[in-house]
Amino acid sequence: MNILAIPTTVGLSKPQSGGQNRFCNLVRCQGEQNRVFVLQPDHLHDEDDTAIAQVFTYYDIEAFQRNLSIFRDINLDFIRKAAQIIRDEEIDLVQITHPSGAIAIKMLSLLMRKRVAVVYDAHNVESDFIRQTFAENDRYSLFERSFIPTYIDVLERISCRYLFNHITTVSDNDAATLQRRYRLKDGMTSVIPSGCNPRSRMPDNTRAKIREEMRLSPADVAVFFHGLYQHPPNREGFDLIQTYIAPCFADTDPEVLFIIGGTQVPVFEEANVRSLGFITDIQNISAVDIAIVPLRSGGGTKLKIFDYMSAGLPIVTTKKGIEGIDAENYEHAIIVDDVDEDFIAGIRYLIEYKGERERIGENARILAETNYNWRIIGKKLEDLYQTLIPEPDNHHNNLL
Repeated sequence: MNILAIPTTVGLSKPQSGGQNRFCNLVRCQGEQNRVFVLQPDHLHDEDDTAIAQVFTYYDIEAFQRNLSIFRDINLDFIRKAAQIIRDEEIDLVQITHPSGAIAIKMLSLLMRKRVAVVYDAHNVESDFIRQTFAENDRYSLFERSFIPTYIDVLERISCRYLFNHITTVSDNDAATLQRRYRLKDGMTSVIPSGCNPRSRMPDNTRAKIREEMRLSPADVAVFFHGLYQHPPNREGFDLIQTYIAPCFADTDPEVLFIIGGTQVPVFEEANVRSLGFITDIQNISAVDIAIVPLRSGGGTKLKIFDYMSAGLPIVTTKKGIEGIDAENYEHAIIVDDVDEDFIAGIRYLIEYKGERERIGENARILAETNYNWRIIGKKLEDLYQTLIPEPDNHHNNLL
């Protein structure tokens, strides 16, 4: 099978966000059985990308000091490169991570008389995500905050109803939302969850060394959270840690320290909160003691949960934070409704009972390795794609 994979605002290698992590791993998995080509914006290209797939690049439209990646359907360089790949590489299936570009891809397949299946790998419900992202972001003008969500809403509606052959979502909830909102026919969506790469246990001496680099003593209990700082749900989570969660432990539990970090997160230290900024090696989180996910909003599946699970960390999370993951309360994580007194009580429980930290963390690791291994997920996606590839035209008459 020849697959063309098209990301939007993320590159292929060196993932710095959950969406990029998913895209990179799915491409890597599909490349084991198929010929996979990636068409990505030139400014996101990295020299290491070619180790994962054959990469082509195009130039995004730029205007008013903005990168207009969402207008790929009128981007002549994108259209030209996509046409070249579809024709020269005899593409069977196009996997696209955003509604932008779907019109161009569908028109190309029709004009070139190519039977190409177009699959939308939806990382979330994009219209809801973009509305939430732009709602109170003062980096954008009032016009942008009004026009772009409306544009994406219309684009998503047209693409889902008329252009995509199939839609994969990360959760049942996202699938149900798209199905209901756009009145999709039965069988139009499939859930392909996100996942993780199983990792071996960190040796005690390595863990001790990393904790020393983090300036953590053996007696310290490190509570961790990370994410993309500009993403509003994450930003709210960071604010909740500083203004509500951490202060609850400042006077009563001096050994508890909240460690935060992530892409574009500022470096600082204040009271019992220490920010590491960008985390170059996410595997180092195995050196902390507890993970928390204080999220109240956001769509899709939060890949940070898989980072914590595969590291064997016990997690305290809201239901929103662990949405789309088949985890049981007090077995694979402590799951509460909101960031409130129950959330605080969950953290206190794990601080007090080290045995429970180890049990819940180990259960989480086993669940991640058993149900959310990227190789298992990749096989599920491969099986789905095989059902979507159009049968070749048979130009031969059978002789009876």
